Amino acid sequence: MKSRERVLMALNHEETDRIPIELGSSRSTGINANAYNELKEYLGMTHDTILFDVKQLLATPDPEVLERIGCDVVMLPRLIPSIGIKIDEFKDGELPLGGGKCKLAKAFNPITLEDGSLGVTNAAGTVIAIRPTQGLYFDEVYSPLADAEDESDIDRLLELPVMTDEEIKFATAKAKDLYENTDYAISAATSFSIFEKGTKDWGYQTFLEYLYTEPELIEYYLDKLTDAYIAMIDKYMDAVGDYVHVLQNNDDFGQQRAMIISPEIYRKFFKPRHAKINEAIRRKKKDMHISLHCCGSIYPIIGDLIESGYDILNPIQKECDNMDPVQIKKEFGKNMTIWGGGISTQTTLTHGSIDDIVNEVKEMIKVYAPGGGFVFSQIHNIQAGISPEKILAVFDTALKYGNKDFYRG
Repeated sequence: MKSRERVLMALNHEETDRIPIELGSSRSTGINANAYNELKEYLGMTHDTILFDVKQLLATPDPEVLERIGCDVVMLPRLIPSIGIKIDEFKDGELPLGGGKCKLAKAFNPITLEDGSLGVTNAAGTVIAIRPTQGLYFDEVYSPLADAEDESDIDRLLELPVMTDEEIKFATAKAKDLYENTDYAISAATSFSIFEKGTKDWGYQTFLEYLYTEPELIEYYLDKLTDAYIAMIDKYMDAVGDYVHVLQNNDDFGQQRAMIISPEIYRKFFKPRHAKINEAIRRKKKDMHISLHCCGSIYPIIGDLIESGYDILNPIQKECDNMDPVQIKKEFGKNMTIWGGGISTQTTLTHGSIDDIVNEVKEMIKVYAPGGGFVFSQIHNIQAGISPEKILAVFDTALKYGNKDFYRG
């Protein structure tokens, strides 16, 4: 069975010859470039690593690596994946903390701040993201609406998301090439978010407070944001809708022990707008699969996410409270594909032995694979310092045991 067919069958809740496997088709199922360089060296691969996301230090997996681990999905990236850095052209670069050589975006030209950290600036020269001197990742530090008090301030200060003609050209060429010249399923990393973007635009504390103290102002903001995303969808789907199989959204509502906001606040402010965005997607392509990346303890709203139009949830972060894999598969597995959840990066992959990793992967396959609706990946990105042996143990176990003889045996 070919990869694209395998993934589409799984998304339609059909069992396949083996479970689909994925690494790097989203910015939440990727691999740190330092760890990736170590993996390639271990495998004897010498070609340059492409660093496509400087904020999270994520590598683009090479075709040879995807083939080695049995991957079935690839990403259609945004022209600007994060913090304003275009990825249409690359230059030679070095990864931080001795991570080795890479190809990084020509548009990445950070400034050195007084304390030695690196800063990324916007067109106005404002520092929007900072990487500490001994850090691997950039933290976003700019909230344009931090001092907004009324609707006119939002209109004046908010830079709405757009899909430029330049990006449409980039996405169309990339999507067409992936569709015609590979057999991978294609997952489009749209980066649509309304809650997460709200916390960044206003600042975390202000946004959460204003949900209670300034609800009309926040609804005005969220409506402008939702309308902007729908305008993007119309343009984007006309360009790549015939090529892509999954459209990604991102909104983290969970913490380790509970949700960040109450289910009632989710249902009042975010669920109807999620539904509106998803309706716009399916007006363009009725059978489009729509994914939501949402970390943490979110059990109380999984049913709401399904009702709002999502049919894929990434990940199931099983170490969080109320995120029992068996219960979630039983309760929601017929209506939502579980994407990820194959191994915990927070616990087992980082701190466990090879045997621990193998056992957990096998356990998760037995839970999630029956009845289809499962795409195997780790829970969130593989971090720096994870050995090649551990990484290969994850995917080799999935390849070996991801079949009906095992999980139905």
